[in-house]
Amino acid sequence: MDVPCPYCGALHWAAERLASSSVSRPEFGLCCNSGKVRIQPPPEPPLAIQRLFSESNSQAKEFRQNIRSYNNAFAFTSLGVNMDKALNRNSHGRAPWVFRIQGQLSHNSAALIPRPGHQPKYAQLYIYDPRMALAERVRLNQDLRQDTMALLQDILIVSHQYAPLYRFAHEWLSAQEGAAALQSEEPVTIRLAVDPNKDLRRYNLPTADDVAILLPGQEGGDYRDILLRTRAGPLQRIHEGHPAYAPLMYPLLFPYGTSGWHSELRLSDPEDPSHPPLPQSLTQTRYYAYQLQVRRTEFSTILRGGRLLQQYAVDVWAAAEQQRLNYLRTHQQELRASLYSGLEDALRGGQDLNLNELGQMFVLPSSHVGGPRYMQQLFQDSMAIARYFKRVDLFLTMTANP
Repeated sequence: MDVPCPYCGALHWAAERLASSSVSRPEFGLCCNSGKVRIQPPPEPPLAIQRLFSESNSQAKEFRQNIRSYNNAFAFTSLGVNMDKALNRNSHGRAPWVFRIQGQLSHNSAALIPRPGHQPKYAQLYIYDPRMALAERVRLNQDLRQDTMALLQDILIVSHQYAPLYRFAHEWLSAQEGAAALQSEEPVTIRLAVDPNKDLRRYNLPTADDVAILLPGQEGGDYRDILLRTRAGPLQRIHEGHPAYAPLMYPLLFPYGTSGWHSELRLSDPEDPSHPPLPQSLTQTRYYAYQLQVRRTEFSTILRGGRLLQQYAVDVWAAAEQQRLNYLRTHQQELRASLYSGLEDALRGGQDLNLNELGQMFVLPSSHVGGPRYMQQLFQDSMAIARYFKRVDLFLTMTANP
């Protein structure tokens, strides 16, 4: 790959250029959609983290070998997913490591104070004294190097912009809960909401005012807000559309807590950088496709993440897929779902059915990759080809990773 995109600088092979562009001035669609996706480059990570990602000494090699364990030790949220480990277990170390999941994926947040009898984990460790937090992280990860753990903790509590927010939220909630207990009121909560007045398309160095605002109480707010509380309760799922979705889960890839994708991002005018954002939304897949490109001018912790890169790629793809499915679920009327309602299909089938057993059916259009109508459309296309070329000698079905 040695041909840079004229808009974003991503490296490509010459054969990847768009057919509508010339050889002398090639343009590419995968990276930035010919200049319509414009995101400010991420800030350079702290020098110590750069060295862990790039150098060849024993500490750096051990860090990259166990990068998923190090990331889990410093993550603010937990990963809720059923990970299929059979492939790695059956390879006996002879094949590359694979991160494969089954079912739905989620990022979960717990209360800021652990339940009685339980040790602190994830974001709970960020409100503890650093020495106590390090001792607990080392106890939970005895196979990792203590000097590397101490180095990463010293960096993240200073650089990651969500670390001081969580500490402040804990202090405020503790003070408010004391007053609420005296008055026998309901437990106090606080919302972590993105400030709508900030330019969230840009990457900023960590200051609490630039990333989010804290709103007391449960009333109002946005459905994507992160609800913080001190007392125990059910795990809260972090919405895929919250800009903190990725930086809270992957602090080693985003050591400054750089905001990720959210629904307010828009496409840009490729010819006029000063033009206001276009009305078209920037989709998750377009955002992450831009983010996962190789550029000479950027030090990408994501692309150097090894096994953590695999987890991140699967994670964000699953998040984008879940967002698409949620859109289809909430826009069934626009998709003319009544034509495929479960009741009509059942009645047309001529079967004797108990109407109490019929639930609500959600239709996946033929544009949804992998859905039954998508597969039926591919089958019809293949039959049309067979009718055109008459006799078919060989019919192949191939499956490949995206």
